[in-house]
Amino acid sequence: MDELHFEKGRTVLPLVGSSFELGKMDEAIASIEDAHLAEIARAEACYFSADAKGCVEIVTKYLQSEDVMLRLSADSLCVFGNLTLKNAKETQRARLDAGQCLQKAFRDNAKEEIKANCVFVNYLINTFLHIRTGAEMPSLETYIPYLPIGQRLFALSVLSHGMYLHQNYEKAQGVVQTAMLLTERIYPIPFIYLHCIAAMCQINRKDQKSAVQSIRSAMSLAREDRLFEPFIEYHGLLQGVLEVCLRKSEPEIYKKLTDGIISFSRGWMEVHNSQMNKDVTDVLTPLEFSIAMLACRDWTNQEIAQHMGLSVNTVKHYVSDILNKLQIDKREKIKDFVNQ
Repeated sequence: MDELHFEKGRTVLPLVGSSFELGKMDEAIASIEDAHLAEIARAEACYFSADAKGCVEIVTKYLQSEDVMLRLSADSLCVFGNLTLKNAKETQRARLDAGQCLQKAFRDNAKEEIKANCVFVNYLINTFLHIRTGAEMPSLETYIPYLPIGQRLFALSVLSHGMYLHQNYEKAQGVVQTAMLLTERIYPIPFIYLHCIAAMCQINRKDQKSAVQSIRSAMSLAREDRLFEPFIEYHGLLQGVLEVCLRKSEPEIYKKLTDGIISFSRGWMEVHNSQMNKDVTDVLTPLEFSIAMLACRDWTNQEIAQHMGLSVNTVKHYVSDILNKLQIDKREKIKDFVNQ
């Protein structure tokens, strides 16, 4: 990219930043007048409804776009779409391109709006991949005010996710609560992510009742437009809440999520493990992984059983199977194989 071209009115990830009535996602996309942005939004719709292949097919042509907003959108969607498709090289290529856009924006002292979107996309990618950012990464908090409200809400979800990963659960939940108060309008995609992060924090405080309510609120936003990808991405960190909310009451949705979880997790692990020299496991089923996440956080079998609606003996059986699959002899060693 010789220069960072920015066409007025364009923004990164337009569907993420859109407020629309539940069940009216297609109409929201159709209302986007800019043809290129509308196409990016269609790709987003594919991705968030767990159609990674359709998403990648649409946005690949924008990876070399001269317009930085289209290019950053394509980079982020290709990172996560190719992750699910287990195209690790394409995931890495798009991730590196987003990083190069960021470096160029600051080297050329681009407009603050361009810098903000570059920072936002790079934080999004690195946070979800659990890849530590270098000291040269600008502060996301500094640039959030330069984003439109919808993207700002999503950026706050990314910010709170990062706080969660650093075990700052109360601070993360505070950011989520603040984000929810920023607007009276509904922005379905950012709100789904915000509710999921609230649930993650509540589980780590052993507040199961609130976590279940958060996921039910998220699902009520997702169900009509089938925006299930956030639950697939966050499954491991939700530590059994999806099983509590959906496994028995909505088995068809749970089955769709489970299929997506397996594909996304294996692709995520391939990239994450190589970048971080970790060995996050892909041998556990989604249910086993949820139990493993709780077990490695010092939850007792009784607490896990109560949380997930299982018998204590069933939990004991699962924990034994987990140890056997991981070829370890102690419960505390599980933490070496899961993304905390």
